[in-house]
Amino acid sequence: MRKPHYMLVCFFLWISASVAASWAGEPTTVVQGILNDAMDITGQPDLQGKEHRKERSEAIKQLISKHFLTEKMARDSLKQHWDTLSIEQRAEFAEIFSDLFQNSYTTMVLNFLERETIEYREEHSVSEKVEVETVIMRANEHIPVDYHLRNVEGAWLIDDVEIDGVSIVRNYQNAFHRVIVNESYEGLLRKMQIQRAAITE
Repeated sequence: MRKPHYMLVCFFLWISASVAASWAGEPTTVVQGILNDAMDITGQPDLQGKEHRKERSEAIKQLISKHFLTEKMARDSLKQHWDTLSIEQRAEFAEIFSDLFQNSYTTMVLNFLERETIEYREEHSVSEKVEVETVIMRANEHIPVDYHLRNVEGAWLIDDVEIDGVSIVRNYQNAFHRVIVNESYEGLLRKMQIQRAAITE
């Protein structure tokens, strides 16, 4: 059984590509660029050390903000519950979700980012999305990591990542649904507000 932190690393893994894609369309090129930018940030010589962690963190957050559709991820994470919210509630939830997601992703990048050998596999359409299949090639294991992108006004943006077939968004859906059913939407929002307050202290 994999250690608990292993799955967290996988969920928020950003890696550097050292194997060229056998077939690369524009979405694959975008994924490669994002991963290389993340590696550049974490490996930048003048940003090393604990004293520069905040600068590295802010740079990674900007990268996430630029390339992830966090507002759509927020909506998808609530699924049917999104339709019950007012416009003001939706805006509030999306803002809090975005803050928490970016912080979690950034923490994993800074704590667990390693140089990996990546094999880019296929790129294919799934409904309105394009899925870019990659595999982390390690000596004792191969880990599939698939990026889901959609074109928004000419830009390819990520709205989900799957590790070994496990979706980040579906995990949020399941977790949020449980809280809403067992408590309420207000209970979920309260928990998220407490989490956001904790990371801003």
